[in-house]
Amino acid sequence: MATAVNVSATNNAEIDGLLSGYKWTGTITYSFPDASSDYPNPYYGDGEPTTSGFASAPTQIQAAINYAIGLILGYTNANIQYAGTNGADIMIAQSPAANPTAYAYYPFNYAPGGDIWFGTQYNFSLAMLGNYYFTTALHELGHALGLKHSQEAGGPANVAVPSAHDSSEYTVMSYRSYVGASTTGGYTNEAYGYSQTYMANDILALQTMYGVDYTTQSSNTVYTWNSTTGQQFINGVGQLAPGGGVGGSANRIYETVWDGGGVDTYDLSNYTTNLSINLNPGASSVFSFVQLAYLGDGHYASGNVYNAYLYNGDARSYIDNAIGGSGTDTIIGNAIANTLNGGGGNDTITGGAGNDTITGGAGTDTAVYSGNKASYAIAYDSTTQIFTIVDQRSGSPDGIDTIAGVENFQFGDGTVAGTTLMNNLQPAGAGWVATIAQDFNNDGNDDILWLQPATGAGEIVYLSNGTVISSASFATPGQGWVVIGHGDYNHDGNTDLLWQNTTTLRATEYFLVNGHTVSTQDVGVMSADWHVISSADLNGDGTDDLLWQNQTTGVGLEWFMNNGLAPSYAYVGTMGTNWKVASTNDLNHDGTADLLWQETTTNEGVEWFFTNGLATSWARVGTMGPGWDVAATADFNHDGRVDLLWQNETSGRLVEWFVNDEGLAFDWKDLGTADHNWKVAGLLDLDAVTGPMILMQNAATGVTTEISSTAAGSANSLASSSASPSKVQLPSASAQSSSGDATAGEYIVQRSLTNSFLESDFQLQENDLKHTADLHDFMLL
Repeated sequence: MATAVNVSATNNAEIDGLLSGYKWTGTITYSFPDASSDYPNPYYGDGEPTTSGFASAPTQIQAAINYAIGLILGYTNANIQYAGTNGADIMIAQSPAANPTAYAYYPFNYAPGGDIWFGTQYNFSLAMLGNYYFTTALHELGHALGLKHSQEAGGPANVAVPSAHDSSEYTVMSYRSYVGASTTGGYTNEAYGYSQTYMANDILALQTMYGVDYTTQSSNTVYTWNSTTGQQFINGVGQLAPGGGVGGSANRIYETVWDGGGVDTYDLSNYTTNLSINLNPGASSVFSFVQLAYLGDGHYASGNVYNAYLYNGDARSYIDNAIGGSGTDTIIGNAIANTLNGGGGNDTITGGAGNDTITGGAGTDTAVYSGNKASYAIAYDSTTQIFTIVDQRSGSPDGIDTIAGVENFQFGDGTVAGTTLMNNLQPAGAGWVATIAQDFNNDGNDDILWLQPATGAGEIVYLSNGTVISSASFATPGQGWVVIGHGDYNHDGNTDLLWQNTTTLRATEYFLVNGHTVSTQDVGVMSADWHVISSADLNGDGTDDLLWQNQTTGVGLEWFMNNGLAPSYAYVGTMGTNWKVASTNDLNHDGTADLLWQETTTNEGVEWFFTNGLATSWARVGTMGPGWDVAATADFNHDGRVDLLWQNETSGRLVEWFVNDEGLAFDWKDLGTADHNWKVAGLLDLDAVTGPMILMQNAATGVTTEISSTAAGSANSLASSSASPSKVQLPSASAQSSSGDATAGEYIVQRSLTNSFLESDFQLQENDLKHTADLHDFMLL
């Protein structure tokens, strides 16, 4: 026999509003007495056992009580045992003393404590799942175990359940059929419109008193329902059917599901209606309007199936997955990793938090995300046709989702077609840096090498006519290595990579074929002052060479490569320690790579034109002024000449200078102003017909996008201003060293280098250079 004890308040009105203040401890017994003599004498109640008309509870009510106890045993750790027709803690029978309906006594250590009495005025033999008589059994058993009416104050906290949850949708202990209904006019539910289980607040209150059973359906469980009878099936096993399974007006689903663990699925694939499935705790799902319970006065239940609350945030009772039907469904996931399948129809699916797997299925489907598109890293694998979407906001509120069969993606700032996102250039995950844009697979289209410095990971995204066709991981030397050059170092027609260790300064070549490393070559190590700053074909032999620079003296050194080795070298000279090489490209259209130097304070530019590895002439490029850097060089106007792309480091503004055959700028174009976080990451030659696309990466978010280098006065979606700069600072014709304030389009004065290299701006004296650096400063391996 059990003992009644007191229950303390929890300070949560959702729970306290249902606590009477009493519960049982120990093994609880129940029985269905068939004679008055089964009760103690004296009984101290209202004379129920001895009132004329006493009878055992109808078999239908006994079935309802057994069903309700089965539910409670699944929710809680209560130990409840059947005691036949004899005495027990909870004794259930029928007596006219309980007219007109029914009542029960709270747990108490005296004879009537916990007993349930059904009156004789109502025909309780009509009890069937979903009707008033059946649900009354659940209600009275709730009292017998310590639940009070939800609409009444009292209990250890002297509170009622909050009004938003004081109705039959949340508790069988309420007198309100729907939120806001009267408590004195009686229930207004339709005949089979009553709760079929204990509801979410009931379950939480019972678990508070008797503990939580996480073993209930703790394996992988699939829940299904019959669309014509409302019967539930658990892993294919039919449960008690509403109205005995006759369908028609009994075809209602009005229940709460508690599942203790495992991977659990709501499978509604048999439904043709427009489903609304929500897996969040306490939320409800609508399978069919026909199957919604009518609660009276124009009110319908908000759902067919409600999810139980989490107990103290324990994630084991989440429902994990959902499968939609053939209608236009709306599916919402919860905080854990969900697998959501829309099935047929045009579905809308929200994964929410957690790393979700979303499958749209047939129809035109939409995946919904809470943030703006720029907050996500989006990757598409053309082989598997799967999107990976990574929420890069703090805390990653939408997680990392894997998506297939979805046509549209809804973000906070608009809906984007999946065909557009298929062209996303960035791998999934945070911390990726767009490193090189080159044609790695020799298909005539530039691809992108991405590196993740924090992990040392690499990935190549392959493009065709500007569309992502695939991506593949790329094995790098590991953390601490950076790509410092790329070119054809072994003269096989493939793009190779030059890596350098940031600590040891050792350089290593990776020889590639179609984007795959086939061999490596250790190039060597310079002393700590020497860094590889670029690679290009400096001597016109068809093989890319390496250009080193001494970070202390500014001296440049060429290594002329042959099959990945450097059999010879030459000193380049220097513009001084405050000059950096901004580009190695064919600046004067003679077929040989040249050098573009830029001064780090004024950002003045100077070109050195090379023949057979030696600088034979030079030209002053001028400058856009302090804060402007040459971000890239390419043929932007498609006239066969290499042009300059400037970017302002503060404003993000982009300006192109168009260059003639002599390497001189003759015109310019303002592309507009981007947010200062957007930096030029590289150039993409997508079709070899129009000018290259400019690959931009946001330094704050890591997000990338492409903008056109040919659109007049536009910087695509990054532009916030297209106003032209009032002046572009180009050198005047009268003085080589001055920096005149000339308007754009003025020609740059070109001068020839003399054998004596006496120009004061240049330090090219070969004798001095030989004393500045010697062979012992580096190793040729």
